[in-house]
Amino acid sequence: MTVQVDIFTLIFLGVVIVIAAFLLPLLWQIKKTAKESDLFLSDLRRELIPTLKDVREISDRINRASVKIEKGSTHAENLIESLDEIVGSIRQITHIFRQDACRLSENAAFLILGIKAASKVLFKETEKKGD
Repeated sequence: MTVQVDIFTLIFLGVVIVIAAFLLPLLWQIKKTAKESDLFLSDLRRELIPTLKDVREISDRINRASVKIEKGSTHAENLIESLDEIVGSIRQITHIFRQDACRLSENAAFLILGIKAASKVLFKETEKKGD
């Protein structure tokens, strides 16, 4: 039975040596990978934190600008509506002036024609009386 135990012990030791032979390089590689990943994460943390702060600042600026733009657009809408009303009023006024100007020019033309006709009649009458 001792021979079987010795054989079993030798087989067990062989298996342990084979496993250790494969595990030691694997453990060294894992250690190396962990160290590199730690360096990478520390570099990433150093570079990413200021970048994230800048991104937050930029997004805050964009939010403030969008609020100002929104307020400005409402003011611009009110201004455009007011200008539209002003333009409509000016069109009405010019239309009224055109109509009145046409009437006035017609009346003036008729008045001038009437004065000319009356003066011709008066001149003819004065010439007839003077002869």
